[in-house]
Amino acid sequence: MLEMVIDSIRVSLMNYQRVVVLKERGADRFLPIWIGSPEAEAIAVKLQDVTPPRPLTHDLLGSVISTLGATVDHVVVTDLTNDTFYAKLVLNLDGGGQTEVDCRPSDAIAIAVRGGYAVTGSDGEEHWFPSHDEAQKFRETAGLDDADERYEIRAKVPILVDESVLEKAGIVMDKDGAKEPSNEAGAPPLTTQAPKGLSAEEIERMSAFSEFLKDLPGLDDLGKPPPRPEA
Repeated sequence: MLEMVIDSIRVSLMNYQRVVVLKERGADRFLPIWIGSPEAEAIAVKLQDVTPPRPLTHDLLGSVISTLGATVDHVVVTDLTNDTFYAKLVLNLDGGGQTEVDCRPSDAIAIAVRGGYAVTGSDGEEHWFPSHDEAQKFRETAGLDDADERYEIRAKVPILVDESVLEKAGIVMDKDGAKEPSNEAGAPPLTTQAPKGLSAEEIERMSAFSEFLKDLPGLDDLGKPPPRPEA
């Protein structure tokens, strides 16, 4: 199993679907996974440290897990079959032992980002933060190099991917940009400069979060369908 960090949420240039891009820690290999708009929103609002007025579905699930005395040990993307990704939540049970719960990768990631974030400081110590924004501010205040993978922000709940999944759908980045795998499974075409965040239309629908998200860059043209061909 390989640990991943969340690189971004992007838009596929092929079909305008949302894609969460995971990056292998300590390497230049990326894993794009198609996800639905609701799941993209659930991940994005937590990355942007937005607190909804009422718990979202993944907030509720996290509360149910903790109320029952369990904790999320890690999440893992286990398989890729027929262009479909599979994942599991691995839970530590009250009283000892673990259990696994089948889920979609998007739901697993949305749960993981609700567990807080970690940054390794220049002293080699781990620093934990409740929000991605606070982790980023710490990294900036401490003068940690964004390009240095030792200081990557990662979810406190580890996001793991099976090596076989990365072999099928991983993308290696080099100085010339993204190079897609030779097989056709799982990896939608992306540009290395694809904007992060959500579409303008989705932001308008998210009234509770629109004031926070309205100034995110590069959103004006995202999510709009391609023009229809002339009759």
